[in-house]
This record gives sequence, C-alpha cells and structure tokens, in this order.
Amino acid sequence: MAEIKSSIELAMERTKGLTFSEEERRKLEEEREQRLAQALVSQYLRGEVSLGELERKRRDCTDAGRMALDRALVQGLSLGMESFEPAMEALENWLGKGNRTALQRLKSLSMEWGQALQKRRRKIKAELRAELASRGVGGSAVEPHVEGSPLWEKALQELRGQFQGRFLEIQELLLKALSNSGP
Repeated sequence: MAEIKSSIELAMERTKGLTFSEEERRKLEEEREQRLAQALVSQYLRGEVSLGELERKRRDCTDAGRMALDRALVQGLSLGMESFEPAMEALENWLGKGNRTALQRLKSLSMEWGQALQKRRRKIKAELRAELASRGVGGSAVEPHVEGSPLWEKALQELRGQFQGRFLEIQELLLKALSNSGP
C-alpha cells in the first residue's frame, strides 16, 4: 500500500537542502517582529496586557523589535477610538518629558475631532428630527438614532478626509520622536 504524505512532509522534501540568504533571513525576522509587535499592542489596547508588561517587553526587545513595537502602537492609533487613552499613556511614558510636542499636537487634534463629531451629530440629529416631523412623527419621546443613519456614515467619511492629512503628519512626528528617545 502506498504511503500517504502530508503537504508539510511534501514541502519539506522539496525544500530539503535549500537555505535562506542573509537578506531573506533578515526580512523574515522583521516580519516576525512586526507580527509579534502588532499582537502585543493589540493585547495592550484591549486591556489584556498591562502598560508595565508592554514597557518591559519593549525594553527587552532588539532595536528592530522596539521599532516594530513603536510603529505598531503609532499605527494602531485612530482618532475617536476607545483605546486612545491607553495608547497616549504608553506614548507619554516612552517619549519621556522632554519630547512631547507631537503628543500635544495629537491631543489637540483629538479634541478638535471630538468637537467636530459632536457638532456634526447635533446637525444630523436636527435634520433627522425635521424629516420625522415632516412625516408626522414628533414629540419628546422621539430620539433619532444618528449613528444608524446614512447621513452619519457620510459625515464620518468627510471628517476623516478633513483630519487624515494632519493625523498622518502627527504619526510621522511620533515615530521620529520615538526613534530618537531610545528604550
């Protein structure tokens, strides 16, 4: 009877004797560090890993691992996200007291984003109430669901477009500041 081989065994047989070049090995290691960094940052932002644990792992990393962790945290930021505060706390700790210009700009942009969202939410709510009133639906118990409206999705896209350029600029500033701050 013929022996049945798994796809892993077949792949191992075909690649037997092949070796990675130094460049390929370096690239694979970078990709591995990026995946680990993204997973760790994701766990931190969900509250599954403490800030102390995150900082300990950052200190114990190689320079490339530290850069991957910094990049994962900065790229994991998004305006209005629930985990904005823990991300800011980690960035404040990593940057130290001397290098906070980018953080101040990020906080200002975040506040501006929140204000723009509130203003747009109020405007859409008024539009939805007017639309309901035109259909004969009104009263103090009527509360339009703004976030479920197509107007809200459109407004979010517009606001993201308005803020995206400045947000990306601040992310670049944060990455530069982190690369200069050391462990």
